[in-house]
Amino acid sequence: MNNRANQRHEEHHVIQYFCVLNRMLIFFAEMFMSRSLAAGEVILWLLQNFPRPRLSWLRLRHSSVKTQAVPLPNNEAERLKALADYNILDTLPEEAFDDITALAAYICKTPIALISLVDSDRQWFKSKVGLKARETPRELAFCAYAILQPEEILVVPNAIKDDRFNNNPLVKGNPKIRFYAGAPLVTPNGFPIGTLCVYDTIPRLLSYQQLDALRRLTRQAIAQMELIQEVRNRKQASLTDELTGLHNRRGFFLMAEQELKIAHRMKVLCWVIFIDLDGLKQVNDTLGHDMGDTLIIDAGRLLKQSFRNSDIVARLGGDEFIVFISSHFQDADSIQAYLQANIANFNQQPNRSYELSMSMGIERYSPESNMSLEELITRSDELMYAQKRLKRQSIA
Repeated sequence: MNNRANQRHEEHHVIQYFCVLNRMLIFFAEMFMSRSLAAGEVILWLLQNFPRPRLSWLRLRHSSVKTQAVPLPNNEAERLKALADYNILDTLPEEAFDDITALAAYICKTPIALISLVDSDRQWFKSKVGLKARETPRELAFCAYAILQPEEILVVPNAIKDDRFNNNPLVKGNPKIRFYAGAPLVTPNGFPIGTLCVYDTIPRLLSYQQLDALRRLTRQAIAQMELIQEVRNRKQASLTDELTGLHNRRGFFLMAEQELKIAHRMKVLCWVIFIDLDGLKQVNDTLGHDMGDTLIIDAGRLLKQSFRNSDIVARLGGDEFIVFISSHFQDADSIQAYLQANIANFNQQPNRSYELSMSMGIERYSPESNMSLEELITRSDELMYAQKRLKRQSIA
């Protein structure tokens, strides 16, 4: 106690010293300002640019008191991938998860309950009771220890008496954690991605029934994540063309409608490109439908690689593709030349049983025209067929 008192007394004197020094400098600056404007300006500039005392040497003395470094699980890379696959980090609160944390707090009779997901450098709270923070650094997370033993619930009866946590700022300062119990959230493949945990500001223990309830609630939390992922996957599948992996007709209309509204509001130039593969029937008839499917896949891949991730590339069905792009090209001729160059490069690749050829119609959307998506598609479709007719006439 005497050492701490002496330390505070020493810090107080250092702070007083810097305050007196600062007042003296200001006094001299004012004096020079009254006699010599230039000298006063120099001193004031020094005051403004002089680094303020931060008592760094005192901080260095205290910096020896640190929390223990948390070891990483042996399967950390796979664990992080399993967490990322749920696409749950930084999502909005959801009632199903809030119900779980509320039940955990009620059953364990604790003021704080969290669904904590342990990311690479932080723990992020999908749901929380009794805490305002949305995340904390991983190095401060009790849950970072809990995931090291996925089969067990980590119980810390009194954090002050635990060498792993007694120097933790969350223990020494607010919210003054004393008790912790964290049941790992374990995926069906066995990866601990976080915990359902409860905290208290007083030392305590949980009964067997409370610990069992906590473990059961973790299974409900994981089941909810699995359900959300399954719904997301099914929705994605319903918007995706099975053969090419591009958007299907439904996916294109859903996304392009939104993009068109944004383009109109932001007054952005857009293009709709309607594309038809030339010679698909001939490939099917002469080389077989498997080779025809390969042609479709190659065409979809070329189109996807030709445009940005933000552009919408879709297969409408059969040999028809469609692309929606915004504010990238200035005219239709440059778009066509760009695509034809990419097609030519593709056809130069060796060991190809066919050549890729596309007929395309390109229609521009300008905010002042206010054309609907259906009108843009109809017009680009007409332009595509006009080009295809010209190709047939030239062959004939």
